[in-house]
Amino acid sequence: MTTTRRVLTGLATAGLVISVLGTGTAAAATKGKIYISNNCGKAVATTVHRTDGTMIAGTAAAPAGSYFAYPVNPGTYQVRVPAGTRNVRVLDASPKAYSVIVRAC
Repeated sequence: MTTTRRVLTGLATAGLVISVLGTGTAAAATKGKIYISNNCGKAVATTVHRTDGTMIAGTAAAPAGSYFAYPVNPGTYQVRVPAGTRNVRVLDASPKAYSVIVRAC
């Protein structure tokens, strides 16, 4: 397990966390990420939706112990995981991009 993955998994175990991650270029600063950490002990379905309900990303069976990152534009999103629906907001703080970590269970 890489150091980055351990840090993200550790942050996700604390619940919903918002962090600022540096980016290399100004163009990348307009994108943030929604990380979903599967701490459920089994494969689970996870999805990311716009506020109008349209799905933009997801997986039917995220393996136990995995995490996924979905690049998104700044805005409000709905993350649907076994722990329930979470409304998250990705902010634009140029030249850095905000990211959100959601724990699945």
